[in-house]
Amino acid sequence: MLLSNQQEKQINKKWNFHPKLPVGFYPIFDWPPSPKRLLNFIWSYWLQKSDRTIFLFLALFTFYILMPPMQEMATLKIEWILMLSLRNYILILIVAGGLHWWFFVRQGQGNKFQYDTMTRNNKSRIFTFNNNIYDNMFWTLATGLPIWIFFEVLLLWSFASGRIEVFQFSDGWIWFCLWFPILQIWQSFHFYCYHRVLHIPFFYKIAHSVHHRNVNPGPWSGYSMHPIEQTIYISSLLIHFVIPSHPLHILYHLYWLVLGTVSTHAGYENIWVKDKNLLTVGSFFHHLHHRYFNCNYGNPEVPFDRWFGTYHDGTEAATKSMRNKSANMK
Repeated sequence: MLLSNQQEKQINKKWNFHPKLPVGFYPIFDWPPSPKRLLNFIWSYWLQKSDRTIFLFLALFTFYILMPPMQEMATLKIEWILMLSLRNYILILIVAGGLHWWFFVRQGQGNKFQYDTMTRNNKSRIFTFNNNIYDNMFWTLATGLPIWIFFEVLLLWSFASGRIEVFQFSDGWIWFCLWFPILQIWQSFHFYCYHRVLHIPFFYKIAHSVHHRNVNPGPWSGYSMHPIEQTIYISSLLIHFVIPSHPLHILYHLYWLVLGTVSTHAGYENIWVKDKNLLTVGSFFHHLHHRYFNCNYGNPEVPFDRWFGTYHDGTEAATKSMRNKSANMK
């Protein structure tokens, strides 16, 4: 759906920065379909410089340079599992630690392209160790990384030992390539479904509340979740037991899940260096969910929130409509 000039100029004064409003969905499921808009989106968003292309190149680099031989992974041995674990801890420290350092320690671009300049509640008893950053780092490193490592080891061992057949590029290059973008659609479906369930008060209290301690997210908050939620979140990988896949798909899927949630929770739209956009990172669509709570449960890939009436487009009118709807339900 094309935006009018008036819509494109909308400004919500409750934010320091936001992208053009209304913030919408990717044109994958537009109706009537627009092949031209879809191809432009694929070219500009999936085939140009983006976190997705970085994760793809990282998956290729990991597989061909940093991956133990497949025959070695056919047996569960501590040596290759420790190597894999060390690699993953280094990756999360580089991505989450690097973004946090640039935005909030060095303050490399001040508040330029920062969504919300509201002072973070860094010291509070709601946080583990009474500290927001320590809380997020603890849940990410102490529980999140072991769960990531467990699922990665399970799948790579299953491939190497023959429990899952490896789908090679030569077996069908079209499917091999298409499975990468389709994985993002699958993850959006999986995320929306379990996310709605975790907002049921009982499940929210025992698990999802850990993630929602972050009303104004930063990089370390992306994967900061209760272990129950981290397990469900990463469980979207189990699709590879059913759908023909290659270890490259596993690595890309994992990097999109873990490193992707770090970048989308960065709190900034862009990494801005020397007056140039080095990389688009944030997700204003999801940042709205952290502020307003009962909206935008999914991702922009699939318009579940539009279909099920939980869509917030970032405008002040949408906030008023949402609050009126909530008041009428009481």
